[in-house]
Amino acid sequence: MVGVPWYLGDLAPFIPQPVVSPPAFGPMLRYNFNMRNALRARVVFYDLAGSGDIFGFPGEDFHSSFVDLGLDFEFNWWPYKTAHQKTKYSPYVTAGVGYSIDLGGEAKSHLNIPFGGGVKVDLGKRLSGGVEVTMRKTFTDLLDDVPNPGGEAVQTLLGNNDWHMFTGVFLTYKIFNYLNECPAYPDKAYRLNSQSKRNKTDNWYEKPHDKQSIFDKIGGIGKKGK
Repeated sequence: MVGVPWYLGDLAPFIPQPVVSPPAFGPMLRYNFNMRNALRARVVFYDLAGSGDIFGFPGEDFHSSFVDLGLDFEFNWWPYKTAHQKTKYSPYVTAGVGYSIDLGGEAKSHLNIPFGGGVKVDLGKRLSGGVEVTMRKTFTDLLDDVPNPGGEAVQTLLGNNDWHMFTGVFLTYKIFNYLNECPAYPDKAYRLNSQSKRNKTDNWYEKPHDKQSIFDKIGGIGKKGK
C-alpha cells in the first residue's frame, strides 16, 4: 500500500495539509470471510508535517515519523472476491483500530480510530488493486506538538484532538484458496454432485468398477506364473 498522509489539527483547522516528505507505505494481509466481509492487518510507515503559516500561526511547524499498526474490518457493498470470474469490482467501507508509534520527531505515540472507504478491482487471476481514503481520529492534541491555542474555552464538538488521513492505492496478491477459483473447479463440483442433471454415467464415481480385489489380482498373477 502506498499513499499520501494528510494532517488536520491546530495548525490546519479547516483544510488538511499534505505531508512534504516521502509517501506512506507498508504491507497488509487480508482474510476474506465471505464475499461481503473481510479482516485485514496492516503496518504503515508514514511522516506527518505541517506549517502554521497558512492559517495564521507563523513560526509554528512540525515534522514527525511513525509506524502505524492496525486491524481493520471491510464490508463490500457488492459481492466481491479476488480472482473470481463473476466479480470485477466493488466499492467498500472500512473501520478499525490502530496504534501509531513515534519513530522520531516532536509528536507522541497515540491510539487512533481509522474509518473510510474505497474501491477494489480485479486485475488478474491472483491480483487485485484499489484506491482508498481513510480518516484517523486520534486521542491526542500533541500530534503536531502544539497544544490547543485557545485553551479549553474553544473546545469543539469533536474535541480538539488532532486528526490525520491517508489517500492511497494498494495492490494485493492472492496466496491461498486459489484452486477454488479455477474455471474447471465449478464444473468438476457439478459433476461430482449426486443430484446432477447430467447423465449419471458422466459421474466418475458412479461408473461401474471392477469388484475384483487386489488380492485376487495378485493371485491371478501367481497362477499365470505357474
